[in-house]
Amino acid sequence: MKLITLRSVAFYFFLCLAVSSGRDGGIVKTVVVDQSGHGDFRTVQSAIDSVPSGNRDWIKIFIKIGVYNEMVVIPRDKQRIVMEGEDQWKTIIQYNGVGTNRPTFRLSAEYFVGVGITFKNTYNKLLLVGDKIMQVAPAALIESDKVAFLRCGFISLQDTLADARGRHLFQHCYIEGAVDFIWGFAQSMYQGCEINVSGELGRTVGFITAQGRETEKDTSGFVFVQCNIFGNTKAFLGRAYRQYSRVVFYKTTMSDIIVPLGWDAWTFNGREGTITYAEVECGGAGANMEGRVKWEKTLSPQQIDFLTNPHTFIDQDGWIQNLPFPISFS
Repeated sequence: MKLITLRSVAFYFFLCLAVSSGRDGGIVKTVVVDQSGHGDFRTVQSAIDSVPSGNRDWIKIFIKIGVYNEMVVIPRDKQRIVMEGEDQWKTIIQYNGVGTNRPTFRLSAEYFVGVGITFKNTYNKLLLVGDKIMQVAPAALIESDKVAFLRCGFISLQDTLADARGRHLFQHCYIEGAVDFIWGFAQSMYQGCEINVSGELGRTVGFITAQGRETEKDTSGFVFVQCNIFGNTKAFLGRAYRQYSRVVFYKTTMSDIIVPLGWDAWTFNGREGTITYAEVECGGAGANMEGRVKWEKTLSPQQIDFLTNPHTFIDQDGWIQNLPFPISFS
């Protein structure tokens, strides 16, 4: 009887150890970033630097309300980080960087979750209307697989969100820009997001997406589900960054800022047959299909079901279920 009891105690001990090790997706450690000095770190980057290389456990970096003026980089060897802000609109990471390689936030590590943070590139916001030229100024560059952003903001003008590589989920996020402000080669779903086309610097027309699918077998694409598009200047839904560019808007509300043509083949005029642009069950004044380009695709029910289901389009191996807290798609 005593032996059985000891074995039971030992089993319970090792079970608890396994749970606390993070293999079940649980967070094993939380550090706090607070500019006032009442946390573990004063800057976001110093908190990231504290994560061990080759990390295998989920670590949360909780960021208190404040404007953090810094360029933040998460290198490839610092996986399984949750970065959570105290308030989406009051926890702001911003930087004044120009060029693709100088974003405010650069993520190269797999298994990352961002929650309740706004990433902002202030470069173009500092320009004056007139002879100034808008520059590429990303708020975020995402170049890794298995990444989710929940209730986050991304603000700039040109190339705001460099959705570069990997499978990504953006849920209930706010994205603001003017030109190609959601662009890249990634395989991403945007669910319930607010998309604001900003007409600053006197620009008369914008482009929301510039997706870069390169071959017919390329699995990448941007799918927008139940999003809301608005703004203060006219805009195209997208222009083709590569020959097989793929963008789908599903059950999305579009204000009258969307130009009647809807889409632009850009440098692929005359070769539009390989481009997959589609709108399915969208509403609002900007969703009127009468003036759309003739080469916009009509998807089959099977294609629509595949592309708009997160578990078939971006979660084939179940990585979303391995995140440290449940994500609902209802």
